[in-house]
Amino acid sequence: MDSSFFLFFVSGEEKEVFPGARLHNLPLSGENSGFSSDIPSAQTTPDSGFTVGDYFSAACRFLSANDFSILKTGLEAVSGTPVQTDQITKIAVFLEKHGAFYHPMKIEVKLQTTFNESRACSFVLNGAVSTQGLSLIENEYQLISSLNEICSKHYLPQVFGINFIKTDKGEIGFFLGEWFDGYKEFHVTQDQDKRQIVIWESDGSCQYISEANALPIYQEISRILTYYYDIETFEQIFPWHHAAGDFVVRQEEGNIHVRLITVRGYSPLTEFGTGKKDKKVHILPSLLFFFLSLTLRMRLDRLNGTGKIVMLENRVIKATIEGFLHALDEKSTTYNFGDLKFAFTEFFRQFSLGQVVGIMENIVESTNLKPSEINLLEQNLESHCKTLYSIFKNS
Repeated sequence: MDSSFFLFFVSGEEKEVFPGARLHNLPLSGENSGFSSDIPSAQTTPDSGFTVGDYFSAACRFLSANDFSILKTGLEAVSGTPVQTDQITKIAVFLEKHGAFYHPMKIEVKLQTTFNESRACSFVLNGAVSTQGLSLIENEYQLISSLNEICSKHYLPQVFGINFIKTDKGEIGFFLGEWFDGYKEFHVTQDQDKRQIVIWESDGSCQYISEANALPIYQEISRILTYYYDIETFEQIFPWHHAAGDFVVRQEEGNIHVRLITVRGYSPLTEFGTGKKDKKVHILPSLLFFFLSLTLRMRLDRLNGTGKIVMLENRVIKATIEGFLHALDEKSTTYNFGDLKFAFTEFFRQFSLGQVVGIMENIVESTNLKPSEINLLEQNLESHCKTLYSIFKNS
């Protein structure tokens, strides 16, 4: 393989990054690096000692290990046919951004399919160097794998292999996954008093849409999270946050497609029915806590992903409800509990507005939220509950 087999790039920079170049020698933490980070640099790990070049080198070792076995697993899944090593003619590695736990990269592979034809295949390579990231990455890989196995619909990426690379500066963990082609990160943004949703394009440009036109995105997120909620075990995907870019969106011919790119945890967040054989009586109370928490978290984001914490407008509540109830309709066909949408709606209507507010206050107090998020939720809690209650009463 020639010296140009692996090519290295940093998102936002046009030129290839060669050994010895400024970007190659900068700290992986992203501090003062000149390229974007999706979190404040104080939350990264500047003391890790890894440079961008170290990270690229470790990524090469991961991708080429055992005769490119993990990469070939991914290529075979994408192409649908067995792949030989000599068919891999070029690998471009793009360092995309810095996350709270991972430093994700886009991997573009040129694959020779016939004598005179080739195709490009893209993957995501998630990597962790911090203690927190390393402790999370294997668990996340297993969670995504298991959810993909047990769920008939896939809103999560396929994952193809995980490994830990030892270096003289410490260990780096990587796993290779499906790249959602055409899907973009999005966040709320504000210019003076005008609030919009910004979708980040891969070329660095932005597409702006109104919060009203973005409602189908939040409805679909609500449906997906409810889809993964287990009615019987109360397990759910949590934590998640818009600010972390956990969801990505693709707009195609007027339709909205949403995918979830990470699963940091999957467990029950309520103690209903713990240790009891018959959990049926706890299905609706547990579902209520899931739903109410969902309506609150759906409205939280940071301006442009890293700025001030804000709440999306009230109309997002209706979109959240619609997505949630749609998913309950879907679940009614797989769980033997009758019409879940009707049952939940009738259950919710038994509560007074004051009781809903009280439950919401308990959720805010007991959930692991930052002080700024708690303050914002408390300021808007009564208005949030009134809107939510009104929608159910008048539906």
